[in-house]
Amino acid sequence: MNEFESRINALRLQFKAERMRIQKDANLTIGHLNTAIGQVSTIEAREALRAEKARVYEATRQSMKYNRLCYRQQVELLNEQHREHLRAHPSKRAVRQAMALMALYAADAGKDEISIALGDNRRGTVSFI
Repeated sequence: MNEFESRINALRLQFKAERMRIQKDANLTIGHLNTAIGQVSTIEAREALRAEKARVYEATRQSMKYNRLCYRQQVELLNEQHREHLRAHPSKRAVRQAMALMALYAADAGKDEISIALGDNRRGTVSFI
């Protein structure tokens, strides 16, 4: 597992723990509200407790939504960093694939070497045997 995969995995575990904590806190609060609703005899107090219960449900949904949004943004940022890293540091497999494509291009052109430009002032010639 490379650095980026381990960071994404750690982020996933952190997101899961945060989601569980939010749900646990909400369930505890709603349980207390349900107990209070069962013990209160006045209709106004019950309605107020039910309104609070609805507010807790909505706050829980909003917290979960925000937490998921933050997680997705962080994962996308890590994925973008990983893509940039791969562009700057290609793997041996990517280099081999690029060389194979260049060899096919040279063979299609009927040549055994190909000239490439590596920027404004750097040029190179690759010969295929």
